[in-house]
Amino acid sequence: MKKANKQGWVKQAGQVLSSTPYLPLVLFLLVVGLFALAQTFDHSTESYVYKTGDVAGRDIKAPKDFFIEDKATNLAKMDYAKTSIRAVYDFDADLLKNITADITSAMHFGRQMFQPRDNAQGLASPESSAPSFSMALTFKPEFEKKLGIEISKGAFQILFNEEFSEKITGHLTAIINTILTNGVVSNKEILLAEEEKGITLRTIQSNKERVITNLKVFYGPDQAKTMVRVVGQPILKSVNYSLTNLIVDICQRLLRPNITLNKNETEKRIREAQARIKPTLYQIKAGEMIIREGERVDELKLVKLNALSEQVEDKDVIMTIIGICMFTTLLLIVVYFLYLKDHPKLGRDMNKHMTFLTLGLLLYIGFTELAVYIAQTSNPEIAGKIASSAIYMVVPVPGAAMITCIFLGFDIALYFSLVLCSLCTISFGCEFQVFLFFFLSSITAAYWIKERNERHHFIVAGFKLALFNACLAIALGFFMPSQVLPWGILLKQVTMAVGGGVFAAILTVGFTPLIEVLFNYTTAAKLLEFSNLDQPLIKKLMIEAPGTYNHSVIVATLAEAAASAIHADSLKAKVMAYYHDIGKLDKTMYFIENQSDGRNRHDKLSPSMSALILIGHVKKGVEMAKKYKLGNEIVEGISQHHGTSLIKYFYNKSRKAGNEKINEDDFRYPGPKPQTREAGIVMLADVAEAATRALERPTPSRIKGRVKELINDIFADGQLEECEMTLKDLHQIAKSFNTILTSIYHNRIEYTDKPQDKKLDKKNGKPKDTDRQPPKGEAANSALVQKDRTDLKRLGLR
Repeated sequence: MKKANKQGWVKQAGQVLSSTPYLPLVLFLLVVGLFALAQTFDHSTESYVYKTGDVAGRDIKAPKDFFIEDKATNLAKMDYAKTSIRAVYDFDADLLKNITADITSAMHFGRQMFQPRDNAQGLASPESSAPSFSMALTFKPEFEKKLGIEISKGAFQILFNEEFSEKITGHLTAIINTILTNGVVSNKEILLAEEEKGITLRTIQSNKERVITNLKVFYGPDQAKTMVRVVGQPILKSVNYSLTNLIVDICQRLLRPNITLNKNETEKRIREAQARIKPTLYQIKAGEMIIREGERVDELKLVKLNALSEQVEDKDVIMTIIGICMFTTLLLIVVYFLYLKDHPKLGRDMNKHMTFLTLGLLLYIGFTELAVYIAQTSNPEIAGKIASSAIYMVVPVPGAAMITCIFLGFDIALYFSLVLCSLCTISFGCEFQVFLFFFLSSITAAYWIKERNERHHFIVAGFKLALFNACLAIALGFFMPSQVLPWGILLKQVTMAVGGGVFAAILTVGFTPLIEVLFNYTTAAKLLEFSNLDQPLIKKLMIEAPGTYNHSVIVATLAEAAASAIHADSLKAKVMAYYHDIGKLDKTMYFIENQSDGRNRHDKLSPSMSALILIGHVKKGVEMAKKYKLGNEIVEGISQHHGTSLIKYFYNKSRKAGNEKINEDDFRYPGPKPQTREAGIVMLADVAEAATRALERPTPSRIKGRVKELINDIFADGQLEECEMTLKDLHQIAKSFNTILTSIYHNRIEYTDKPQDKKLDKKNGKPKDTDRQPPKGEAANSALVQKDRTDLKRLGLR
C-alpha cells in the first residue's frame, strides 16, 4: 500500500512538473545561477606569480593602461624617512625645582620642632624648648609627606640629632642640582641607539627644542645613583660617615629622570615626513610586453608582474558575475525564443524536453569545470592560458551533441551545441580555438550519428570523431600559436583529441539507455527492437487477431515506403504501423478482418454502439502501449492514426435508420489529428490498405483512383493540417502506395493440379502456351477429379 502511494505521489509530481508553465523559467534561472557560481572561483584568472631568476613560461602583455608603484623604492624612502627623523625627548625643567622645594620644605618642617614655644605653634613641649625624639616621631609621617619619600626611624633620628640643619639641606640640594642639571634619562640604552643622528630635546615648559648629538653625557637611572656618591664626595668631605650615607641615600631615592622619550610625538613626525614623500610610479601602456617567454625575471620585471597581478586580483568579482549572468541570459533567450520555443519537436512536451536539455547542459559544463580544475591543480601557472594545456580536447563535449541528436534531432543538436560550446569556452578562458574545436567537433559528431539506428554505429561514429579531432588538433596546432609547436606537444594534443572523441562515444552509449528510461524517449535503436515481429505484443496480435496482424504488416510496408519517398523517418513510420491497431485485441471479432466465420457482430448492434466499439480500439491501444512501455512515439501513432475522422459507414447507417438528432461528433474518433508526418503517413496507409482490400476487382487503375480519392478526402477533411505535409509529399505518398498495392493485389493466373493438353504450334511442333484461364465449370470439374480419396487421406481427412 505504501509503495502504491509512493508511486502515485511520484506520478502526480511528474504530471505537475510536465504541465506547469513556469518550469522553463526555473530551468533558465538554474542554468544561469549555477554557471555564474562556477565562474566565481575565478579559475580563469591569469597567474603572474614569479620570483627573481625564474624563467617566464609565456609572453605576458599588459591588458590595459595602468601605473606601477615601485614598492621597493617607496618602502626604502619610507624607511629612510623613519630613520632620518630624530627621536623627540622631553626635558622637564621643573623637576629640579620641585625636588629642591620638597627638600627645603621638609627640612624646614623638621627645624620647627626645635624653635621656641611661642614660635613653634604648639610643636614644642610646654615644659622644655627642645622636644624629645619620641615626640618628634609623631611628626615623622608629615615630614615624609613633604619630602616625598619614606625614611627609616634611624635615618629620622640622625636628622633629629642634627636638628634638621640647613647644612644638610644645602648638601642635598647641591648634589641633586648637579645630577639633574646634567640630565637623567629614563632608558639610556634606547637613547644611545640614536647616537648617530642625535635627538631633539624639547623643554616641556617652553616648547623650545635643541638638537643633542653627544648623548653619552646624560645619566641613566643607575648611573645617576652612582654619580650621587661621586658628586657628593667633595661636598660631604667634612660630614661624618653616618650622615654622609644618609644624605647619599636620600639623594638617590629623590632622583627621577628629567629626560623622557616622547614616543607619540616621534611617530607623529615620522608619519608627517613619510606623507611628504612622493611615490615612485611607472606607467604601463596597454599591449606593452611585460616579459617574453623564456626571459629571466629580474627585479624590475618582478615589480611589473606583481603590479599586474594586483590589477587582476583587484577586479570586481560582482561585476564579473553580472557580466557572466548577462551573457548567459542573452545567449539562452536568443536560442530559446528564436528557435526552440515554437519548434514542432518540442511543442508537444516542452517541459520534458527542456528538462532533458538543461540537465545535459549542466552535466557537460560539470565535465568542463572538472577538466579546468584538474589542469589548474597539475600546473597552477597555466591558469591564465589554460587553453594552452590542450586538456580541453579530452572533454567529451561532442557527446552532448550526439545524445541530443539521437533524441531530438540534428537541428536542435546544432543550437544546443552553440550554447554549450559558448559556455564551455568561457570556462576555458574565452579562447577562440577552444570554441572552434568544441563546435566543429560537436556538429560533426551529431551529423555522423543522426542516421544511425544501431548502437554499434555509435562506436563507429566515435572513431570517426577521434580521427576528425586529431586532424582538427593538428590544424589548430599549426595555425593558432605564434610559433610552431614542438612535435612532442603536438603529439600530446593529438592524443588528447583522439581520446576525447572515443570518450564522447562511450558516454553516448552509456547515457542513451538511461535517458530512454528517465525521459521515456524512443530512439532508433529502441524502434529497431520494437520492429522485431517476435515481440510479445506482435505475436499476440498474430495469434489472436491474424486479420489485423496481416493488415498491420501491409500498412507497415506502405508506411515505410511512403516515408522513404518523402524523406521522413521510415523506421518510426513502420513501427507505428505495426502497433497502430493493437487495441483491436480487446474485441477482435468486432473487426471484419478477423471474422472468419462470415458472421458480422455489428449486424445485431446499433450504429452508435458499433461506432463506440470502433472508437474504443484507439483508447485501448494507447493503454496497452503504455502497459508494454512502447514509448511516446508509438503511443502518439496509435492515438493519431485515425485523427478526428468520421466513421462514415455507421454514421450513414444511423441516418438511414431515421435518427434525425444524430450528433456527428459521436461518430468521430477523439484524435488528436496527426502531429507528425510519420503519423499522417500511417493514417493514409491504414485507410488505403483497408479500402483497396475491399475492391472487387483491384486493377491498377482502380487502385490508383481509389488511393487518390481517399487521400483527397482525408486532406479535405483537414486531418493533415497539423503534420506539415505538403501537396508534393501527398503526391509522392500516393505514388508509392500505388506501386505496392498494385503488386500485392494484382490478378493471378489460376493454376490447375493436372496439366492440360497443350496445342502444338504448327510452325515448330512444340506445345503452344496460353495465358487464358479455363472456363469456370471446366476448372471446377478438373479440380474435383484431381482431389481423389487418396489425396484426402494424405492430408488426414476422411
